[in-house]
Amino acid sequence: MDKITGKFISAKCKKCGRLHIPPVYICLNCNQTEFGEAELSGRGTVRTYTTIRVPPLGFEGQVPYDIAVIGLEEGINVTGRIVREGETGLSIGARVMFEEWKDGIHWFKLIH
Repeated sequence: MDKITGKFISAKCKKCGRLHIPPVYICLNCNQTEFGEAELSGRGTVRTYTTIRVPPLGFEGQVPYDIAVIGLEEGINVTGRIVREGETGLSIGARVMFEEWKDGIHWFKLIH
């Protein structure tokens, strides 16, 4: 899948129910190797972030861009990109909503 819009899908351990961000091969809680899917709300809070101004090769046309660790309402963290709308003020504690999964990256937008 190259792009998924609107639905945040996680892996859910079939034995203990712990949620994981895919790909996952073994449950960190019970060592089980069988997983189902769970649709999450996609709502979360910025735990920490950085703004990339000097990009690695292949990302030169995207600067500046923000990478953040998002604490989802369901209790798991995910790393993702923040959709910039002008010079919106990103800060720790900002509320975000999942927008899409594209090319292996979770994209979030700020919610006001």
